[in-house]
Amino acid sequence: MHSDSEQYSAGEDVSTSPPSSSSPPLVLYKAPTAWSLIRGAAINLLLPFINGMMLGFGELFAHEAAFRLGWGGTRVFPLSRRRAHPIGPGIEIRDRPRTRPDLQDLTSLE
Repeated sequence: MHSDSEQYSAGEDVSTSPPSSSSPPLVLYKAPTAWSLIRGAAINLLLPFINGMMLGFGELFAHEAAFRLGWGGTRVFPLSRRRAHPIGPGIEIRDRPRTRPDLQDLTSLE
C-alpha cells in the first residue's frame, strides 16, 4: 500500500518479492568467540564494580568536603561509635557513665 506522499502511477504493480540478486543470505546468529565472551564479561562484571567504587569515593569525598566546610552538623565519628569500642569478638569497652558528685565527694579531705 502506498502512502499519500509517494508519487506513483495508477497502473503500477507492487511485487511482494525482492528482485533476485547474487547477494549472500543475511546471517542473524554467529557463534560466540572467546573475545566476545571476554568483552561481555567485562561489561557485565567489571564495569558495575568500577561504578560502585566511583560512587563510594564520591560519597566519601562529599562527606569530607561537607565536614571541612561545616555544613549541616556533619561528624566524622557518630555518637553511636563514641559509647562502645569493640576490642574483639564479643568484647567491648564502654565508657563509664559520669555521675554527678554528691555531698560526700565534695566535702572529703582526700
